[in-house]
This record gives sequence, C-alpha cells and structure tokens, in this order.
Amino acid sequence: MEDQQNPLVRTFLIADIRGYTRFTETHGDEASARLAATFRDIVSEGVQVRGGTLIEIRGDEALAVFDSARQALRAAVDLQNRFAEETDPDSNCPIKVGIGVDSGEAIKLDDGSFRGAALNVAARLCGLAQGGEIIVSEGTSHLAGRLPGLRYVDRGRAHLKGIADTVRLIRVVPEGDQEQSQPWILMIFGKPGRIGWRVALGVVLIAAATAASVVYLTAGNKGETSSGATPPTVTPPVTTPPEGEKVAPAADVVALIPTSLRKGCVKQGVPDIGAVATAVCLPPAGGAGFRPDRWQVSIYPSGAAVQAAYDAERKRQKLGRNSGTCSSLSWGGESAWAHGPGKPGGRRLCYFDGDDAVIVWSHERLGQANHRDVLGIAREGGSDHVRLIGWWSFAHHLIGKVE
Repeated sequence: MEDQQNPLVRTFLIADIRGYTRFTETHGDEASARLAATFRDIVSEGVQVRGGTLIEIRGDEALAVFDSARQALRAAVDLQNRFAEETDPDSNCPIKVGIGVDSGEAIKLDDGSFRGAALNVAARLCGLAQGGEIIVSEGTSHLAGRLPGLRYVDRGRAHLKGIADTVRLIRVVPEGDQEQSQPWILMIFGKPGRIGWRVALGVVLIAAATAASVVYLTAGNKGETSSGATPPTVTPPVTTPPEGEKVAPAADVVALIPTSLRKGCVKQGVPDIGAVATAVCLPPAGGAGFRPDRWQVSIYPSGAAVQAAYDAERKRQKLGRNSGTCSSLSWGGESAWAHGPGKPGGRRLCYFDGDDAVIVWSHERLGQANHRDVLGIAREGGSDHVRLIGWWSFAHHLIGKVE
C-alpha cells in the first residue's frame, strides 16, 4: 500500500453504457455480450493510448485512473468519438455511454484498487451524464486547464448522494458543438442502483470527509468557466537542444519550485507538448498565504524550445510583443522581465480567460548554471488579477532555479 500520509493526486474516469439492462431484455444475452465486448475493447484501447490504467471493467461499466487530468479528459473525448462511430448491429444505434471524471488525492491499495473521495464523485458524475456526455468536476477542469479543441460548459451546481456540499458540474465538449439553450435542473442524486463500484463504496461515504478530500479550487464566485470560442491553437514546434547543451532531467521539475511554494505540487504523468516534464500545483488545504487556483511549471530541453512554447501561447492569445501591461491596474499584455538591472530573466504575458486571470512566463537559463529553461502558467478565478500579479511578482524570480 502507498504512503497514506502523502497520497498522490489522481484523476478517475468512470464510463457506463446507457440502457444496457433494457438492451439485454430486448435483444437477448448474446447481443448484450457482444455490446459489452465492443465497449471493453474501445475503453481498453482508449485508456491505454492516453497513458491511463484500466482498473476494472464489468459488463457495461469501466473504471480507469490517470496521473494527468488533461490526459483523462482527452481520453474521455476520444472514447465518446469512438462510441458515436460504433453502431451496434442489433439495435442499429450508436453506443450511448455516459462518462464522469473527478480528480483528488487517492491511495493505491495492495489489491490494485484505490481509496479516495474522487472515486465516489466520479461515479456520481457518471450517473448524471447522459449518453454521449462527459461531466467533470470543477476541480478537474481547473487542474486540466485550457485544452486545445475543447471547451468547458458550466452546468450549475447539484446535490450528489453522499456529498455534503453541492458540486459544480462542468460539461466537456468539442469546440464548435452547439449547446442546448435551456439549463439543466440538477437537484437529483445520480443513477439509482448503478453506482456500485466495490472500490468506491467502501471508500468515503462520510459527507464531511468526502467534501474535504475532493479537489475544489474555488474562492467566492470562481466557478464560472468560459463557453466562448477560443483563438486558433498554435502548437509549438519540436525543437532539440543545441549540441553540447545538457537537457534538464525530468526529476528536476519539482525541485525547480522553491520549498516555500512546493506543497501541493506534483509531477504530472504526461508532460505538456514539447516539454521534458511538467509539475502541477494546487493550493494546499489550510495553507497560509495566497496561492493561485492552479499553476504549473514545465522544463523544456533548450532555450529555443521554451521560447517556441511561449510564442505559441502569445500568438494564440493574439498578443503582440511589448504590448499592453500586466499590473494591478491593467491586465492584458506582453513584455520582458528581469531579475534586476542587466539581469534578464525571460518574458511574460497576461490575459483574461472568461472569469480567470492567467499569466504565462518563461524563465530562461541564459547561461546561468543554476537556472533551467522553464515555462510557467498560473490562473486565478474571479478575475482576481490583482492578487495573481502580487503572487507572481515574487514567485517567478524563484521558480526555475535549482536549490
């Protein structure tokens, strides 16, 4: 069993075929067995491709775990695309599957199962998802951040069975998908009789413990997510370090975060595109002082690589170099920053993403032996750029140095 004092943040995906019992009654056991086998094959392949682990699959239900929230959401979208393409020959209809996703601290037990409140929440979210839908928690959407080609649609809050507080529901949809105009009414309690994971039911059903364990990143009204279209995605080119330049080991990524800020930071299972390694940081429970809702640091193999990643984000936000300002008075611009006179550090840009204030910065090695080429991204909900720039003003000087 893993260390229960230091559980890891994991993301759980639960998928369930809608109408499976009625399908069996209508088409018989052989047809339902073929449907279950198709479901198993699609889920097994889709989870593996995105770096996840299939914990259990039982007929019409599947449970998978991911080290990366981003990869879990990408896997969920991949699966729904596959299900939509796969038409069942007996019913002549696409396979309808609901998917729920939640992130939180969880312990892996000796038998391969997990213990953590996120399992219970993911099961409840799966129960709420209609066929073809992906419903995730607010915490997971913050942890994953903006994903090219996808958008988050706020579906309001719901009471879930076994959860003390209401939970904000986020639907993940591809860009361009049209949303229904009417909001959901979601004061319901999941899918009766179907939330029966043995790994989840023995987990956390005490409401207070559950609510405390789930990853929530809200403070005030920070749950609103943008459903508007985003600018075109610009993928940074793959670059290699110059001859003789040493690539920073992946293990260094958490070490690049100063000890005073390191609590709540974990290495992401799959690094961002072009990066050697990525660490994601969440505000520690009960931690003193302000921390952003979510921030991350990625090591890149060279100065050219981190510059390419930074420029890709700058172009995606349609920000010109040395334009606008990033300050407590004005938010929206791009400029260089320095450690002091004659001591360049890198570049920064800031923008609003719906109700989130976001700052992106590069911290480049520039010949300094104790520095690494890194890209940082931090976001704060409620458009609170004043606190975010205050945190960044001291933190970015420290992040990227080897202690």
